[in-house]
Amino acid sequence: METMLELERMAAAHWRGTEEEWLGEWLLRAADGFTGRANSALPLGDPGRPLDEALDYVTGWYRARGLAPMIAVPLPLSSGDSAEAGLDAGLTERGWATRSGPAFVMVADLPLAVAGRGLPAGAVVTADADPNEAWLARYHYRGTDTRPPVMRTVLASAQDQAFLSIRAESGVLAIARLSIAGGWAGLTAVEVDPDRRRAGLGLAITAAACAEAVGRGVDRVFLQVEEGNAGARALYERCRFRYSHRYRYRMAPSPRF
Repeated sequence: METMLELERMAAAHWRGTEEEWLGEWLLRAADGFTGRANSALPLGDPGRPLDEALDYVTGWYRARGLAPMIAVPLPLSSGDSAEAGLDAGLTERGWATRSGPAFVMVADLPLAVAGRGLPAGAVVTADADPNEAWLARYHYRGTDTRPPVMRTVLASAQDQAFLSIRAESGVLAIARLSIAGGWAGLTAVEVDPDRRRAGLGLAITAAACAEAVGRGVDRVFLQVEEGNAGARALYERCRFRYSHRYRYRMAPSPRF
């Protein structure tokens, strides 16, 4: 099984920035501010310079692009001694704030062995190579209808991806994005029509995406879910996903003038 940092390195290939640069073993990513994953530094080892110098470089790199400097810090499930925990403590000492919405990384072996209620009468599952307008209309990053120009580029940034929908005459009931890279499948952008929740559609779209991954020869899948999203966590636990590690975003202090 991959280590926490190996999983993070792999996952970075599934949701990429439009601009990336390595600082030692830290991956700097930017994409016009669309999503935290695509606009944060990912520490995967030694930045190749003392921490204060590395933080100065990260801060300057993001501010030069009009972005708030942010670091996505992977952490073990339980507190303990680790290089990452040491970095997290070092950021606290230097006044880097913690952004809301810490998340877990969960993984599962494919195929999933779960049974659901099935699809509603007349509904079908589709898998498209690109996100069409109906799929995009159901997609709400952090609950907003914002569609920045860079969004399509980030959504299509993996080695390969498929955009799955459960469709009925009334429209798109649920969506998910399946990405393929590094021998893994990734599950992102899972959404269900708010008027059709608690009807088994979250389980159905998750199972459909994982079945698509199996059809493409992939036998491992990962996802990221906010710690506070109890409903989604319960769904993924039912699907036999297990917790790998967690991460949180740290934000640089505001500049002093």
